[in-house]
Amino acid sequence: MKISIENKILETYPQYKMGFVKISVENKNWEKLQSLVKYEKSIADEKLLEKQWLEVFSDMHASERRFPSVVALWSIIDRFGELKPINYFVDVYNYISVKHGIPMGGYDVQKLPYPELTLQHAVQGGKKFEPMGLSGQLEKLKDAAEICYYCGDIPVCRYWNHKDSEITKIDENTSEVLIMFDTLGGLEELKNAMKELEEIIKSTSNVTELKMEILSKENLECEM
Repeated sequence: MKISIENKILETYPQYKMGFVKISVENKNWEKLQSLVKYEKSIADEKLLEKQWLEVFSDMHASERRFPSVVALWSIIDRFGELKPINYFVDVYNYISVKHGIPMGGYDVQKLPYPELTLQHAVQGGKKFEPMGLSGQLEKLKDAAEICYYCGDIPVCRYWNHKDSEITKIDENTSEVLIMFDTLGGLEELKNAMKELEEIIKSTSNVTELKMEILSKENLECEM
């Protein structure tokens, strides 16, 4: 599987780094995971991180109802004090996202339509996007300023990290995932977040395969 970043994105945002963990597991212990996951925000510069990403969303000509995934999670915690459990993998990466202030998402590897994933600008007139939770409904990508994750020629996440697709949705039966980290922050914080995710999954399941990598302006692509 090939994972890559369009060079134009790094020219505009040279500080951007993409981390990803490809992992296969057996015997997921969701009950044990719930005992470990406590949604407490621990990032001192939350406002700075939010400001950075909202500037990016403005560059993408996103409307006010579009915002980074981690900002949405922080808002839910501010309002309700916790996040509603969804499933094993989503709960893991939501916890890491909230704690480290890194927008994250994930894909069921078995559902990926092509063996390639690219972060790139939207293709005008290309394939439409099928948003998660709205099976069968399609959205047109209207602006080439928008940045999306594409699997082949199919958009699987809109506005960088705002909304994943129904096509690659992780569910309770998912056993092999590709979890993405999008950061404008420091390399060490990204590494710490990836390491903590690895440790939590290893302590609550039997890991049969694990691969980790970080892409940046020095390293635009890799093969898994």
